[in-house]
This record gives sequence, structure tokens and C-alpha cells, in this order.
Amino acid sequence: MNLPSEDDALAQSIAGSLLAREAKVAVVETTAGGLISARLLSVAGASRWYDRGVVAYTGTSKQDLVGIETETLREQGSVSIPAVEAMATTFRERSGVAYCIAESGMAGPQTGRRSAKPAGTSVIAVATPSGVVGREFLFDGSRLEVMACIAEAALEMLRDELATPATV
Repeated sequence: MNLPSEDDALAQSIAGSLLAREAKVAVVETTAGGLISARLLSVAGASRWYDRGVVAYTGTSKQDLVGIETETLREQGSVSIPAVEAMATTFRERSGVAYCIAESGMAGPQTGRRSAKPAGTSVIAVATPSGVVGREFLFDGSRLEVMACIAEAALEMLRDELATPATV
């Protein structure tokens, strides 16, 4: 397995943007299993801008650790834009940080799942001081490849949000 690179330009760009804003980030991961946090934490000095991360894999852990409402999961499903936006917003507020990445998805393979969504489906949201944006993706590849794609897309979304002028 490949480890995060110490010269991860995307993570370094995010670090620089957060430092410039004197802001911190929190991360909620399900399908990525900690890969988003690992990439961010590969940057030296991360303690100045990375606050916390949680892997909330089950519905119960999403409720207990993140604070998402049972009704949201039941009505929307955990792999939906409303649910993942709620995860990002709620965990951002609980953490007291400026930015929060949240993701939920299905890495595959298909066996044992009840969802009509295909393996590789992922929803990623970034909560900021000015709101939240969520997107649905469909990635192809092995389970680990899908996990890596989710981490990359999540970091790209955060980078893009950090590129917009800061508003409070």
C-alpha cells in the first residue's frame, strides 16, 4: 500500500490557505477510512490548522460522534447530499472550526448492500463559515482505489472552497 507523500502538493496548498486565514479544519470520514486525515496530517506543522477527525462508519457512529439526526439518515440515506451536508455542518459547529470536510459512500464491491446506488458512489461536503456545498461522485476501481479517489476529491473540494474570498 502506498503511504501519503510528504510532498503532497494538494495537502500543502490547503495547509498554506488555512494558515493564511488562521483557520482550522475538522474531518468526518466514512468510506475513506482516515485517508483524508492521513493526507492532511502528512504535512509538517498540521497541529496549527488541523483540529480533529473521526471515522464514523456506521449509522450509529454518525449519530453518536458527529451528531447527525436519526431522521436525516432514515429519510435521506447516509449517502445523500442532505445527510453529508448535515454531517459537515454539525461537526463543524461541534468542533468550533472554520472548515469541515465530510464524506459518505460505498466503496464496493456490491455484495451485502441494500442500496440501489452503485459501488463507487460517494457524497462529499465542505462546510465553511459562509455555508456548505455537497457533491455526489461515482468513482471506478477497487475498494482501495475508490477510497483514494474520495480522499483526493474531498481535498480538491476543500482547496477550491479555500480559494474563494473568506466571509464570515
